[in-house]
Parts: sequence; structure tokens; C-alpha cells
Amino acid sequence: MKKRMTLLAKKQGMSTSDFRNYWAGPHAKLALGMEGIAKYVHNRVDKVLWASRGSPSFTVDGIVELYFEDEEAMRGAQASAVGQRYIPADEPNFLMGWTLCVVDTEGEEAQYPSTKVVVPFLLGATGSKERISQVLTRAAGRTVDDGGSTFTLNWTASTSRRDLLWAEPRPPEGFAVFRFSTVAAAHDAFDEGGIYRKTLEAEVQDATAYLMDELTIREATKDYLASWTG
Repeated sequence: MKKRMTLLAKKQGMSTSDFRNYWAGPHAKLALGMEGIAKYVHNRVDKVLWASRGSPSFTVDGIVELYFEDEEAMRGAQASAVGQRYIPADEPNFLMGWTLCVVDTEGEEAQYPSTKVVVPFLLGATGSKERISQVLTRAAGRTVDDGGSTFTLNWTASTSRRDLLWAEPRPPEGFAVFRFSTVAAAHDAFDEGGIYRKTLEAEVQDATAYLMDELTIREATKDYLASWTG
């Protein structure tokens, strides 16, 4: 399985509702013309729950998650006329910024609980993949959310930008994706003194926790689901 996570910043002067409608309407229909997409999700930013520097470290109105069964399928989709020509030509209609990260996902992606928080981050001076995984696993075991919480780590393997659009000067090194039973539980985890906030503050240099309104454009294919279980 291969996955792309792309940070989107809406076009200047465009309302949030117009941005979301265009993204989920004309642009999504265009993107679905690419062959090989195993799953397609829009994560629309509802709220910033926490930012390590007091204000967001990244300029994000949405994060796309595009899944492919393997690297060959991902390369084929990108090399198609839709991927090479039509999508890049359409993006300036609703975007100011576009930063693509091809990621390696650590562990099995959880779908439930239902409330989703995505945290793009840059590691601190002494941070490491192993350390982040260990401390978040310990923190997950101490959450007070009655419905439980889960997390998945996505590590950036490569990045890309568009010639016609702005891009993050320092793309995220990783994305932590958390799931909670309720929106209130997500707030608790990232409020001052919250378990995930305290954990990340000690380990990362820059991070922003985005509460997401998740919209699945294409459900996971059977072959994609099988790739998780082997």
C-alpha cells in the first residue's frame, strides 16, 4: 500500500464553503478519473486544537489522503493525463498552496472511534521515529476517553510541489492521525495539560493539531483492505 497526504491552502479571498464545495465537487470528480486509487479522503479543517508555537506551524485548510495498492499504481496515476495535466490545471481555481508528502504508514490504520485529529509535525532536535512511536503508545494507554483513542503515524518519504502554487517551506516530517470517541475527548487530549499535547510538546519542534471534518470520496477497495491484513 502507498499513500499520499497533501496539505491544501485555499485560494485567497475564497470562502471556506466555496473551497469545500469545489474540492468535493468538480475537483474530486476530476481526480476520480485517475486509475489505481484505492481510497480517497478529504480532511477538512474545522478547528485548530493546539499549535506548538501558539499559532499554526502550517497553512492548512484541508489534507487529502490518496491511497494506492502499490507504488506502481501510484506512479501510473501520477503519469496519466489526469495526474499530469488536468488536475494541476484545475488546482489554481480553488487553491493557493499545495504540498504533497508521500508517506510510509506505521501500523494498521484505525477507522474508529470516529472523531479525527491530524497533527503534521517536525521533529525536535533529539526526536526520532522510534521515540515518537514509543511515547505516543504510552500516552494512548493513559487516555481517559471512555471510548478509547487510537493513533497512526505516517512518515514523510518524499515531497513535491506545484510550479504555479505556494508550498510549505518546511514540509512535515510526519503526520500523527488520532481517533477519539467524541469531539470533547479530542479537545481534552490537546487542551493545556492534555495527554497528547504534553507528549508532543516534549518531542516535536513544530506541530499543529487539526480537528477534521472527514469526507470519504471513495471507500477502500477490497484489494486495499486485504493489503493491510496480508
